[in-house]
Amino acid sequence: MRRFVFTFGFLMILVSSGILFFQWMGFTTESAGESGIVEVSQVYSIIHKEDTFHVTQTIHFPSSIPSDPLVIKWPGGAGNFACNDKEENNCLTKENGEFYVSTLNQDSQEITITYSLKQPTKADSVPLRNWYPVLSGVSTLKTDIELTEKSLRKGKWIAGYPSSNHKKLDYIDYYFFSGKGGPSDLVWTKESLKESGSRAVKVMTGEGDPVNFDKLNSLESADGFVTVLISEKIQPFTSPHLIVVNDVYGEDVKRIRQSLLYQTLSSRDEDAWLKELVVSILLNEPPNAAEPAWAYKQLKEGLSPSEWDGLRQKVRNQTVDRNMLDDAVSNVTGFKCSFFAHSVKENEHPLLTLKAGKPILVNKEPIQLSYASYQQKEYVQFPEAVEAMGLEIKELQPGVYFTTVEGNTLRFYLNEDYFIYNEENYGLLGKPVQTIGDTIYMDIHWFEKLFNAEVKNKKNTIEILN
Repeated sequence: MRRFVFTFGFLMILVSSGILFFQWMGFTTESAGESGIVEVSQVYSIIHKEDTFHVTQTIHFPSSIPSDPLVIKWPGGAGNFACNDKEENNCLTKENGEFYVSTLNQDSQEITITYSLKQPTKADSVPLRNWYPVLSGVSTLKTDIELTEKSLRKGKWIAGYPSSNHKKLDYIDYYFFSGKGGPSDLVWTKESLKESGSRAVKVMTGEGDPVNFDKLNSLESADGFVTVLISEKIQPFTSPHLIVVNDVYGEDVKRIRQSLLYQTLSSRDEDAWLKELVVSILLNEPPNAAEPAWAYKQLKEGLSPSEWDGLRQKVRNQTVDRNMLDDAVSNVTGFKCSFFAHSVKENEHPLLTLKAGKPILVNKEPIQLSYASYQQKEYVQFPEAVEAMGLEIKELQPGVYFTTVEGNTLRFYLNEDYFIYNEENYGLLGKPVQTIGDTIYMDIHWFEKLFNAEVKNKKNTIEILN
């Protein structure tokens, strides 16, 4: 009987352990899926003839291709799109003006994308920039680029990777580049170049061009690598792997340092601009590109010096994505941030408006009001906050508000830097009432002063008393 009880108990332990194991496996699998990032490696085969680049992109997935379609954004000027999986099934669709990549065979670990680019090449140098598609939810760990040149035979193609090879054959030139991370920009030049540098920085210079190597020797990186082409004959540009400069000045060394740090960060390919932003935050230097530069400006103007220092600590050693940045800003300011979650459309310049995520009490009564922080000042929703205090306020005409406080008249003009008090004009340095985003707000300083109110922004509530 004891043996039976012991055996039965032992079997129950095994069964329970098995159930817990499979539950844990299911949890970890689900958690991995919820992260939404698929790490891939890519091989690009480029054939260039006259003014056309024919590109074949092969994407290697670690296990299976995600079941949800991936949005693909093509480079400017691309055409002749196609996509096939290993079973030769078409995997490219278009809906509502956007292209999607999906596959009928979810076990397939590879898809092939083809497209073409047209670009004039009648010059002494040809930059090939932003020439590759970007897929949503994908993070590229490694890239190989094979380039077959059939037209530009009297010069050389350069990429930003540590590994490169060039074979000059009878009818073609063949190039091979390989490195960590996403695709490198490329540049072709007629110049004869000299090559030197360090473990982290490859320097290529034209004959006789000056270079200050002392500045470059101080640059070190555990993972990053950047190629610097120094030439007075090529238009300068900066990219994560390849930088073209006319000479190595202080600003150029800064760009090299930014590129090296950029390569140590991890993100989805479509969030590359967020990595540029994080690099600038860590180095406390404005970025070059327009999109991260706008976000950097909003953060600099919206956070106090102590909050900015806190943000720089929060973004260190993190996988870069929108949620991480929103959470970091929320954590250091105490206000809810959704700036990065909503900054997904191109050519838009949203404002960094932080919302209070706690109840608002007006004379101890809970009221639905918006309370925000903008450019280091706090604001309350107007005119709703005035009405919540029991005061009557009228909109005389669009954007013009009138009220009376203890026999004194007040008139406010939306987005103007003055107000009318007892029919006298009071000019200000700021706007007491303004539109921020899609909401009208009043500066807390003027709200307290003009309406004899007291606003207490406490840990768990915001209290307004009059």
